[in-house]
Amino acid sequence: MKLKEFLAGVRSELKKVTWPTRDLVVKATLSVIIFTFVIGIYLWVLDLSFTKVLSFIFALRGS
Repeated sequence: MKLKEFLAGVRSELKKVTWPTRDLVVKATLSVIIFTFVIGIYLWVLDLSFTKVLSFIFALRGS
């Protein structure tokens, strides 16, 4: 009996939810994908730069 009441309460609460529009979901998803791509490129360039700098320092130290 408690399960039935719980599920009825869940259903009631879900009817009160304001769901985002499809357009908003698409825009938010694209924003996240673009942001992730940009941050990924930034981190890749940063990693490449640190690798070059450290390789240069180790080459000086080794010679």
